[in-house]
Amino acid sequence: MIWGVLVCLILFVITLTGWESEWAEVLDDRVFQTLSGNSILPMFSFLGSEMMLGGGAVLLICFLAWKRNIIGVIVVLIGVGGGNILNKALKEWVARERPAFPHSEDGFSFVSGHAMVGIIFYLLLAYFLSMYTNKKKVVYSIALLLAFLSGISRVAEKAHYATDVAGGWLLGAAIFFLLVSILNYYVFKKAA
Repeated sequence: MIWGVLVCLILFVITLTGWESEWAEVLDDRVFQTLSGNSILPMFSFLGSEMMLGGGAVLLICFLAWKRNIIGVIVVLIGVGGGNILNKALKEWVARERPAFPHSEDGFSFVSGHAMVGIIFYLLLAYFLSMYTNKKKVVYSIALLLAFLSGISRVAEKAHYATDVAGGWLLGAAIFFLLVSILNYYVFKKAA
């Protein structure tokens, strides 16, 4: 898991430092062209909304409290709550303007909160639900699909650049891997 943290952080730093570069501009333009006219993907934007992720986190916290998994409750609060705070701070620090297309969004663009907080929440949901089922691959596959749809919908809506979403996925995945590494090593005494 620590390797996952390192790889995601390195790729995130490349995205963070390169969003103004030529390769990022080419990537962003090509993804916009590929998704142009797609009327289905924007419908999935609700998956990364604050209401969906916040409400889902509250339900997950209630479930974990019911299962008496207080460490899990703390991890969800740190992951989703802390991830949301970090996302807002990063947007202000980077101050990348949103794409010059009509959309109903305010604020800055890098990194996508739908992508970053979405992948943290959906992977934490999969992690904790997989403790209570033997269908781990199915649970993680669904979580990754939901996180993917949440992020890519923002590019299809032209509310974010592809690099905003990629950066969000990378940083969110790094946070997830870090939290799970700490849980596995220090709490559950599993090999990381």
